[in-house]
Amino acid sequence: MAAMDNTEGGESWENLQHAASRVLVPGVTGSQVVDLYNQWAKGGYDKSHQDAASRKDYNALHVLKQALQDLYPEEDSRDTAVVLDVGAGTGLSGQVMLDLGFKLMDGLDPSAEMLKVAKEKRVYRHTYTCYLTGQPSQIPAVSAMGHGGLTCAAFEELCRIVKPGGYIVNCMRRAYLQEVPDYMQNWEPLKERLVREGRWRVVKMDPYPDHFIGHEGLLMVLQVLQ
Repeated sequence: MAAMDNTEGGESWENLQHAASRVLVPGVTGSQVVDLYNQWAKGGYDKSHQDAASRKDYNALHVLKQALQDLYPEEDSRDTAVVLDVGAGTGLSGQVMLDLGFKLMDGLDPSAEMLKVAKEKRVYRHTYTCYLTGQPSQIPAVSAMGHGGLTCAAFEELCRIVKPGGYIVNCMRRAYLQEVPDYMQNWEPLKERLVREGRWRVVKMDPYPDHFIGHEGLLMVLQVLQ
């Protein structure tokens, strides 16, 4: 991929890809991931993803859009749904949801620089530079899972704060389920336990191509029941 100059003095996209290959690995800490994304926000994050999408190399947002259209086929139901976008980043997923007619959206991300970009787009009512809070009816997430990202325990918290009948919608690299130790050890037992307890049901667990530049994706749709 050609190097892209940043707009605010951060590293080029090419250098940030190198940084990501060093930082997004087993054992990385949450603070290291936040530091990377703070740099990436200033180093062409939006442009790199938009360019990849135009080449059909970034399919996650298209998959998210289709999933939300399937869950909310009536446009009137979208403008009353309360949404917390976990791992909101620069608001790319928020813009997709806004274009679909979702209006009551808040964005949450631990990266202040990513949210700084998101605020400029005015897609969220409120943004929170922190971890999980609030009582949304639906929680979409795109690329929030990975090394140093959302833990399995976070999904139990999501199940707690989402209102009954609401959805957790997640797009991620499928390979992370076999690469990240927490997911390898804990995801399936957690998913099945919450099913047995009647706390959520699995609506979709569907693979899809080109989550981001050649990596296969996985769409998770989980409906909270209590």
